Amino acid sequence: MLARAMLCLSSSTHASAAAARRMPACRGVSASSFDGTFSYRPTAARARRGLAHASASASARSADDSPLSPPPRHVSLIQGASRGIGLEMVRQLLEVPDANLPGRPAAAGGHVVATCRDPANASGLTDLLSKHPGRLTVVRLDVESTATIVDAAETVKRKLGRVDLLCQTAAVLHVDAPEFKMRPETSIARLDENAALKAYRVNALGPTLVTKHFAGLLTEGTRLSRVCASEGDATTNETNDDGEKPAPAAVVANLSARVSSVGDNALGGWHSYRASKTALNQLTKNCAIEFSRKKHPITFLLLHPGTVDTDLSEPFKKNVPAEKLFTAERAARQLLRIVGAKTQQDTGKFFAWDGTEVPW
Repeated sequence: MLARAMLCLSSSTHASAAAARRMPACRGVSASSFDGTFSYRPTAARARRGLAHASASASARSADDSPLSPPPRHVSLIQGASRGIGLEMVRQLLEVPDANLPGRPAAAGGHVVATCRDPANASGLTDLLSKHPGRLTVVRLDVESTATIVDAAETVKRKLGRVDLLCQTAAVLHVDAPEFKMRPETSIARLDENAALKAYRVNALGPTLVTKHFAGLLTEGTRLSRVCASEGDATTNETNDDGEKPAPAAVVANLSARVSSVGDNALGGWHSYRASKTALNQLTKNCAIEFSRKKHPITFLLLHPGTVDTDLSEPFKKNVPAEKLFTAERAARQLLRIVGAKTQQDTGKFFAWDGTEVPW
């Protein structure tokens, strides 16, 4: 009963438990991070692989990362886009006439960046890329690997030069891999140190590191939007209450979960997942405060999608009433429309799928 009740409150992102795996100890740390004190000596085979990877990366940059011309008026980036809510957000941003983002007219017809751990095996993104080759860029990004986050930010900077919307959907609740098991805990006796650390890295620290490395692109998105508005962008006739053309700040929307709320916690349990999402809330709130003080601010939002029919909820959804189990299409549409309607005055707030605020 506890698992069923908790599921009805949980965030339902697309992360596949079966695909989750442990990270190598030094993953995300570059060789330049080591000085003489540590004596880091890669094997010859590893060095050869590194040279091959560097050569392939350079070729990929020259072929795929040249700046778009003309430059895009709006760039939406979905982190965790290979399936579930993230994939559906990418589809709607590309195919729905207003991109399901009211209040952000430039998003319609804008460019979309989809990131995931393994683009080569992301069949849904491959299909969308074939349909929208000029408007979609697919980039590798693993929230457990800082190196891939940095590389992704550099790729987007070279090719697009800005980010106006960053939606972060990747999360982990359960893992059933041969080398690693993770399940929501119904008792403190079942708390596992490695599972708790993985939940924090994927659900809280990972998205915050993405924010860190994309912050410059997001503030540039705000700046360029204001330049367009001040120059009277002829592509939109919308005005605000003062009769001026709107210039929305760039926005970061992080998928959280109602179970993260301390004030709403009446059931207990799910220690690792609940605590990691609570940490995400606090980190997002901190960012909201910091970036509201900038010359070119960024709006930060937290979103609870409800219970969604995705891999994350797969082990627990069989007892969820049909009317309370949302499709990915519905969840993505509801969340995007909330994001599109919010402004800088809403920064740091936590909204449920129906637009109501969630208590902290």
